[in-house]
Amino acid sequence: MTFFNSFSIRAPLALVGGILYALLTHAITTLLDLPKSLAISLAVIVFLFYLGSRALLIFLGINTPYYSKEGKDSHYENTIFYQTAQWVGRFYHYHDVGLFIFLSFLTIVFAISIIIDGIESRPFGETIFDWNKMIFWFLNKDG
Repeated sequence: MTFFNSFSIRAPLALVGGILYALLTHAITTLLDLPKSLAISLAVIVFLFYLGSRALLIFLGINTPYYSKEGKDSHYENTIFYQTAQWVGRFYHYHDVGLFIFLSFLTIVFAISIIIDGIESRPFGETIFDWNKMIFWFLNKDG
């Protein structure tokens, strides 16, 4: 199994992705001035659909680009269900690679901002809220 094909990677990515999409849905519905109860309901629905579709592919037993179990054959081969699972699995695989890269980048940026705060003896978290401080810190380290 490759790195992205392991259950220990797919499950947390599905959970984090579901939370991020739920937060994005909540932000969009709030931005559109829709009722708060509708925003929360839509966020929960998006989370459940996102997580549920990922869980379906993981526990279905069909080998897909998203998740495959070594040596397990499927009796669904050459059906429309199998072909759809392959397409969805391929889409989710590339989506998770992108999500993993995005989260890694975000982690690196956050760690750099914490290091800058420590070097400059500022309260932790100050730099992350002011991007100009972080950008200009690299351009002009004198001040």
